[in-house]
Amino acid sequence: MKNATNFHEHLTNRSIVSKTFTNTLKKSFMVCLLLVSSSLLAQTIITIDNNSGSTTTYQTIQAAHDAATAGDIIYVQPSGTSYGAVTIDKELTIVGRSHSETSKVSQIDAIIIRSSDVTLKGLSFSSLYPQSSGAPIAPPFERLTISECKASSVQLGEGYAAPTVTMDDIVVRGCVLTSSNYIYEDATNVLFSNNIFTSGGPLSIYNTTSAVIANNVFKFESNLNLYNYNPSGTAILYNNMFISNYSLDATVYFSAADFNLSNNLTYNYGAGNVVFANQSGGTYLDSNTLVDTDPLFTDVDNTILYSFAGTGTYNPTTRIEDDLTLQATSPALTGGGGGTEMGLYNNGFLYNTIGNPKGIPTLDIISYDGAVPKNGTINVTINAKAH
Repeated sequence: MKNATNFHEHLTNRSIVSKTFTNTLKKSFMVCLLLVSSSLLAQTIITIDNNSGSTTTYQTIQAAHDAATAGDIIYVQPSGTSYGAVTIDKELTIVGRSHSETSKVSQIDAIIIRSSDVTLKGLSFSSLYPQSSGAPIAPPFERLTISECKASSVQLGEGYAAPTVTMDDIVVRGCVLTSSNYIYEDATNVLFSNNIFTSGGPLSIYNTTSAVIANNVFKFESNLNLYNYNPSGTAILYNNMFISNYSLDATVYFSAADFNLSNNLTYNYGAGNVVFANQSGGTYLDSNTLVDTDPLFTDVDNTILYSFAGTGTYNPTTRIEDDLTLQATSPALTGGGGGTEMGLYNNGFLYNTIGNPKGIPTLDIISYDGAVPKNGTINVTINAKAH
């Protein structure tokens, strides 16, 4: 992002003189966004802000969506209040500040997908699912990208049997997924990669022929249940990590049908190990697993309940300094298939723990004058950083 970098260099450690501090900051951010999208001149950027004193035209995500045209970008300002639910029936990019940065979370409620070419970045949202009925363009809804988001549940497909396809070409990457997620028969070409799953029942897979589950980290407590509901297909998982902190053995159960595991890692920060087991008709084949192997993350703390290595459910805001990059001596750096890196940073992917979206610079206030005379000026120092 050459333009974003230049803007960073221009703003960092410089003072901006302004009569209205808030307007200057907002204008600076809009310039920042315009620079990022300078090659997409036909696009309109719509900003929504429901914070006290906001003068933005739209204060809910649905209102901004309805005012947008295909190809537009909606920027969701961080707020302590959700911007509500949205039904997306046109090509849109929706971008937030982060999913877990302290006091800077961009949050919305349920997302219904009724369109192709939808991109979601840097958001915290409750759930996502498609709805083919009444959609302005008939499915399949193609090219859905969800990145650097935190979500409770992502449902891909409506549960129809093939050959009907509702969703196709879906990427879920760099996210924190906190509850159950579904890949139904009518969702094809699905990639879950470089994510952290934090629940005990994170995945139910109905379509095993075109779903890739790779380079993720499953952080769980005592038990983890993975379900394959395709009786004639094998679910494939590779280059993943299964991490627990439990006083006894923590168990990963493979349920309902067949699984093939290769080049995964297991580790328990507690007294026990992480073990694999069949359950309810499920079977698994396992090869090249790094069993009971410390991945040697750069900085985690197993004494803090909700940090990544803690005994509770992982929450990125609990310990912001958690650093899940791998130390130089980590066996996971070459433990993946073909000697590749396992987990979140495979193939040079830049996982962001708090969900700042890639390619969108963030602005932070470094200092400003505490008091000025009437009609005077405020000196503000702003730091801009591209991700």
